[in-house]
Amino acid sequence: FAMTAIVDSAMQGAPNMMPDYEIKFLLKPTAVLGPNTELTSSVLSTFDMPLSVTKLHAQLLDTTGKDIYTAGWSARIRKTENEDDLELTYKKRYVIIDGDIDAALTTANIDGFDVPGGNPEA
Repeated sequence: FAMTAIVDSAMQGAPNMMPDYEIKFLLKPTAVLGPNTELTSSVLSTFDMPLSVTKLHAQLLDTTGKDIYTAGWSARIRKTENEDDLELTYKKRYVIIDGDIDAALTTANIDGFDVPGGNPEA
C-alpha cells in the first residue's frame, strides 16, 4: 500500500522575506565627537564616511500613550535636505526569541509581510 501526497502550490504560503539588517550603535558623544561637535577623523575613517553632511529632519508619529510603539510599530515623517518631498516610513518590529530569526520571519509572513522585493506599499 502506497500513499502519495499531492500539495497544491497555490495553497502554500509565500516564502519568508529576506531580512534587511540595520545596526545601530549607541556611542558616547565624548568618544566620537570633536570639540566642534563633528565626528572625529578616526570615526570617519573606521566607517568610511564622507566629510559632507546631509541634514535629515524626522518626526515620529504616535499617540501620547505610545500606542503605535507598544503595538510594535514605528512611524515617522522624514525630510532630507535638498529634497522637496516628505517621506513617510513605517516599520513593524518582531521579537526574536532565542536567536530564531526564521520564527520571527514566519510570523511576519503570516501577518502579510510576504511581498516580493521586501517593501510592501502602504
